[in-house]
Amino acid sequence: MHGIQPCALLLLVGSDWQVEAISANAAMLGGQRPADALGQPLADLIGSKEIHTLRNRMSWLSKDESEVHDFGVQWGEVALDIRASREGDGHLIEAELAVEPRLPDGIGMVRSMTDRLLGNDPLDLADHAMRQLCALTGFDSLSLLDRNGQSIASVCRGQVKPSGEMEFPIAMPRVVADRDAEPVPILGDVASPPMGRVSYRALGHDEQRELASRDIAATMTFPLRIDGAPVGAVHARHPSPRRCGAERRSVAHLFAERVAARMARNGWKP
Repeated sequence: MHGIQPCALLLLVGSDWQVEAISANAAMLGGQRPADALGQPLADLIGSKEIHTLRNRMSWLSKDESEVHDFGVQWGEVALDIRASREGDGHLIEAELAVEPRLPDGIGMVRSMTDRLLGNDPLDLADHAMRQLCALTGFDSLSLLDRNGQSIASVCRGQVKPSGEMEFPIAMPRVVADRDAEPVPILGDVASPPMGRVSYRALGHDEQRELASRDIAATMTFPLRIDGAPVGAVHARHPSPRRCGAERRSVAHLFAERVAARMARNGWKP
């Protein structure tokens, strides 16, 4: 793993809630240095109240494929959006710097966007959904891809053309906020299995060159599932650095999965 992007910090804790891996930019939380936090209780780094809230939220995890979110969390002087997942005995926590306030009604937004979908033709539904997602996220282009990476519907508002070349299946969301951002080192157990679930992992040099060759500075990808089975993905691109808020991304993800399920009910074969 090359590190993590600087807009997010990473924490890996074991079943005893002691820190097993930490990104160097966790120094923004104040208190002890990241290197000194290794092997120490996470509560020593983020506080006892914060660890209680985090552990309660992570108790919602029902299986290794699950993830939980918390938005606008205050750790020290920093407002963060939290994404947490579990694999085996390890708990992976990614905390990104919040870029916008909490949405007034995220679930209501999903309902409203779903209500605007007209008709039952799967391709029309996909096309209309991509236009709504483009407006919601502010990305230059978005594509809805099937489980083989083929484009079903796409929308483009600028210079970055949609395309369907992707490696499938996509298991976890991936966000690239700034192609050229300097990676932040990870200290500790970088080979632990949960590290494969990092959404904000830094780009390798080959990935950077590939995106630069197509004038793409930011991307966002999330998988779509129906009844737990992968059926495709949404892939977004932007010509300049961009990161929409974590809660907004969650709204987009939930809406896209609703659309995929509706398409399947109306004859789409993913």
